[in-house]
This record gives sequence, structure tokens and C-alpha cells, in this order.
Amino acid sequence: MSLLLCSPSKLSPRSNSLFDSSKFLTLKAVTCPSSTSKCGYKLSTGNRAYIRSAITVMSTSGQSTQAPANHHDLPDSEVVSEETVDELTPHDMWVWNAQSHWKHWHGLWAMYEPLSGPDIIKTYKSVRSLWPVDKDSIHLYHRNQWYATTGEGPDINWECGPWAMYELKHSLPDGILHPNSLDHRILQFPHGDLGWVQLALKPNDPKSVVFNELHFMASFGKARMPVIIGYNFEGKLMIALQLEEALDSDKRPPGSWKGTFWKHHSDPVVAVRDEPKGSFIGTEMSLTTTLMRTTRKAKWSGFRGGLNDEAAALYTMVHLPNQVTAFVPKEAPIGKAHAYYVTWVVNEDQVRVLSVSYFPDGRLQYLKSGTYDRVGN
Repeated sequence: MSLLLCSPSKLSPRSNSLFDSSKFLTLKAVTCPSSTSKCGYKLSTGNRAYIRSAITVMSTSGQSTQAPANHHDLPDSEVVSEETVDELTPHDMWVWNAQSHWKHWHGLWAMYEPLSGPDIIKTYKSVRSLWPVDKDSIHLYHRNQWYATTGEGPDINWECGPWAMYELKHSLPDGILHPNSLDHRILQFPHGDLGWVQLALKPNDPKSVVFNELHFMASFGKARMPVIIGYNFEGKLMIALQLEEALDSDKRPPGSWKGTFWKHHSDPVVAVRDEPKGSFIGTEMSLTTTLMRTTRKAKWSGFRGGLNDEAAALYTMVHLPNQVTAFVPKEAPIGKAHAYYVTWVVNEDQVRVLSVSYFPDGRLQYLKSGTYDRVGN
């Protein structure tokens, strides 16, 4: 459970609190029906659209709705092989989350306003602790501690948590529910990547916004790198956060601690970044709120996810430190399919992507995780 964990309806980058409830709207969740069976089947490249249309996604009225958006309208990779689709269970989500994330994480946070300027506007530290209460890991205790970057002073009280969570109560047919937000679910991949993602925007409210937290698992499970994108009440891109979380203890690190794996916490965003040279091909998985998992081989299509200039004009590029680039809408585009596409250039030979896609009516389409290795110069 790797969450920002105060409600996303309270974010204010320049205030003393982490969030300001006047800046955001509460979003309405959509819950999809459950299924307890497992299935597995392969699809040819030409039938990708068919199966995605066949996976029924329920609207708030309980009736099936539109087919997925055209690939060319959204930043995405280029498929190069058959897809394998299988149906997961809530238990899969819970077990994978416990295996990768039920630990103690020392965090360094850096917050930016990318449309206003390149510099960091706020930094702070945290200890996010997730304890298994029982040996079977069906009961979780989650506590967050927030404090100044210097490491001095008392904990900052943002009035959230701690929380007790139980598999039967919180691992649902559309993902893991954290008590902090009824409108979000954790969709968990088996290798550790996850998204704490909003289920739906209000389809009839043009000022509804998206607030998502995407986690790259790194350093063989010893570090996490969440990237967080948020929009304000007017639907404008407001903040981007990047943080390092290092596996450690439930005690505060010393004030001198400035990161274990990355040293990006004083760097500004940059205006331009070159894409790595060569072609990158690898395996990617996508998850839906019906817990359908699609696995395929694909080719990375660059920071813009293959969008042409016309489609890309609705987006902006945010080049964060540590070779992380977020390609996100300039405004929350209610009424138009869109995606939040984050690329991490791990090194010259590997690229990773986390992306979250929404239908035109604001419902979550899928969360995707991909790792692509260089195959040419």
C-alpha cells in the first residue's frame, strides 16, 4: 500500500500542509463486477481491439459502455507479438502487494509546479510503515510519519492514518481499497510496480481532475520511486512529485540522510531531454478494474508514446530528475480519452514505463507497466 495517503482532495504545494481541500474535487468511484474464475487465452495482433471491447466495463448505471479508445489517440507502445490475457483475483492483488510493499520505507519528496517554473517548491521526508499483523498476511497495519527535510522537529500531523486493513474487507474485485480514499484502487503487478489510481472522474463535471500515484519498484525490491501528478480545481496541471523511498526501519533516518539510491532531490526539472538511442523491446502488462491482465511484447515508442504532433499538442513533457519524463495532459481532458505516460530511462540499455489510461467519459481503462531493453543502435 504505497500511497500518498492524505486524501488527494487536499493538495497545496505552497502551504504548510500537504493538501488544500479547496483546490480539488471529490471523484466518484465505479465498481466493476467480480469473477472468481481464472482463464487464459492468446490473441493475435489484429484481434487486440476485439478483446478489449469484450472486457465489459460497467458504468455507474450498471450497463456496459463504450469500447476502448483508439491506440493512436493515446500515448502507448507498439505491439510486436501476440497478447496473452488472464483473469486475476483480489487475492492475487493482496499477495503481490504484501510481498513487495509491506515494509518500512524512508522517503524523500520533491514537489514541482511544472507549468510555473523548473525549481523545487517544497521538500519533506517521510517514513511509510506497513506491518503484517499476522503470519498469513491477511491483516495489515499502515502508519505514515511526515516531517521536515532537516529531520528535526515533531511529526507533521496531516490527520490521516494509521489504518488497519484486512484482505476480505479491502481487497475487492476492482483492486485494493485503501481507507484513505474510496475513489482510488491499488492495482498491483507481480514484480512490484503498482498504481494508486482513480477509478473514475465525474463524467458530467468538466472540472473533475485526476490524481494518480505511480510506483516503480527498483534496486531488486530495496527502493521505490513514486511519481505523482495532480490537477487543480480548474483542471490545470498543478503539481508533479517525485520521491525516493529506501527500504529501512520504522525509525526516522538521520537529518543528514539525502537519499540512498538517487541524488536528485535538489535538481530542477529540465526543459529538454534526449531520448535514448536505439530500439527498445520488452514485456509489458496492463491491468483493468475487472482484474484482467494483458501481457505482450512491445516496442517503446518514445517519450510521447508514438503520438503525432496534433495529438501531442494537448500534452506537456515534464522532465523530472533521475531520467524520469512524464508526458501528461496540460488540462484534465474530460470528454476525451487520455493517458498519463511516465518513462524512466534506467540506463542506456533499458527503459521502463508506467502509464494510466482513461476513457472519454472519465472511467479508468487500464494501468500498464513495461520494461524494454535495447536491441539496436
